[in-house]
Amino acid sequence: MRFLFIIALLVLVSGCSKKEVRTEIPEAEQPEAFLKYGDQFYQNGDYDNAFRAYGYIYENNPTSREYIDAAIGLSRCYGALQDYDKGFDILYDLLQNNLIPTKVPQIYNAIGEFYERSAGISEQLSGAGDSDFRNAIDYYDKSIKYPNSEDLNAKGYAQYRIGVLYEKLDEMPKAIEAYQLAQNQYQGTEWAGRAEQNISDINKREQLRNEYELRDLLPEQPDSAAVPTTPSDTTEN
Repeated sequence: MRFLFIIALLVLVSGCSKKEVRTEIPEAEQPEAFLKYGDQFYQNGDYDNAFRAYGYIYENNPTSREYIDAAIGLSRCYGALQDYDKGFDILYDLLQNNLIPTKVPQIYNAIGEFYERSAGISEQLSGAGDSDFRNAIDYYDKSIKYPNSEDLNAKGYAQYRIGVLYEKLDEMPKAIEAYQLAQNQYQGTEWAGRAEQNISDINKREQLRNEYELRDLLPEQPDSAAVPTTPSDTTEN
């Protein structure tokens, strides 16, 4: 992979002024700076510039402490650009080399995200994304259970995503159970708060549904077992 990227310069585009600002970065600070800019670009949906920033570290700083995060970021850019094979290759290579065990939950999470994204495409094309959702759940579960890392934020995120996916699969008891685990086991993380909110939302929807049902306001469900009557089925008296 070759990147037409100037080592000492990074082009930053201001969202307000639309001006190009060229910032000179000392060589020793480049990995940290490029990772920071890559994250900013990615969060803003500028995947091309994020790809360049992460890719610079991936190609030129393989021994830096920012390398794993850059590789994960690069794989996510490939996913956003729908080049799934290359994104998976990067993540599986990281797992195989196991460079920093504490980062492994983040790698499993990134693979889970790939399966979630793939499920969305499968759903659009064929209406069948369930198997990809379950594959994503499996990888998030690997993240949680990985023994050589105590990355509570990564594991809390994985537990939260399991709840979200069970919601999408319309398996509400499992979704609530997953959210409760995120809430109880990863207190203090963003994902515990989100899980608490999602449990509240599920309960409110269920309460509203019960009220509608009691007031007979729910639409009638079609009787799938009913067989339409045809002229041949009718007997004249």
